[in-house]
Amino acid sequence: MLPKINTIIYACDLEGKTQAAMELVLSLANTHGAKVILMHAVEPLNAQAANMINNHMSEEVRAAMRKDAIKDINTRMERLLSEFMEQYSQELSSLEQKPETMIVNGVPAESIQRIAKEKNADLIVMNSRTHGRLSQMIIGSTANKVIHTSSIPVLVVPIK
Repeated sequence: MLPKINTIIYACDLEGKTQAAMELVLSLANTHGAKVILMHAVEPLNAQAANMINNHMSEEVRAAMRKDAIKDINTRMERLLSEFMEQYSQELSSLEQKPETMIVNGVPAESIQRIAKEKNADLIVMNSRTHGRLSQMIIGSTANKVIHTSSIPVLVVPIK
């Protein structure tokens, strides 16, 4: 029996040029009657940056900044989603469920894997920016890490 796609995780970095991936995700969801979870991972600060900020800002200021950042990310995700739902309203009228948005804190590759497991996802879709070979060897890429550690299929849509 061919595998059924019931849940798609779209790990979006919100950096622009995500149209091709978003179109593909919504098309797959429409074709398979799948649920879509549009997620964004907020990467934690490294220890040095966290110490510098902690030394110069009160906890109240840090909490307010965190709250504002999450609100901004959520607004951007909702706007992105609503623009696509409106733009493709006829094609997407048969979607069984409105896509869900989710913001998580943590290292992106690990967060994507965790959410995919928690939500019993059948497919992870991600963008990948074109990086030179040297930068990939030194810092790697989130997409590369997810591809090599995922237990479910990962579809990577290049951004050029």
